[in-house]
Amino acid sequence: MDFTSGTSGGPRLDAAALAQADLGTNMWGSLTSATEAQQAAEEFHAAGWSVRRSSWTTFEITCACAEFELIPSDPVLFSGFVDPDRIDVLLSALRDMGMRFTVEFEDGEGREHVFRGEA
Repeated sequence: MDFTSGTSGGPRLDAAALAQADLGTNMWGSLTSATEAQQAAEEFHAAGWSVRRSSWTTFEITCACAEFELIPSDPVLFSGFVDPDRIDVLLSALRDMGMRFTVEFEDGEGREHVFRGEA
């Protein structure tokens, strides 16, 4: 699929997430099962997430509770925002998609958490 800088449709951050978005970037990680950002973007799109090309090589991925950039690397890296009250929703979605991942998350009190998922 050829993504453009316009959105592919799909969900945007909902009101609850937007109310927390002033926290800024609060998660980082890698999709250890993905070797190409394009491939990972296609998997998110197939699962119903909003995807847009944010540069020649990066992709913005959005759902109701999270928005992050996929960064080309091997494995694919990402960073962005997740509603702190719904980190479990994001982790479950990644598992449901069959993705292996490492997610580093900073909660609203500044504590760091590391989550790993194996498909």
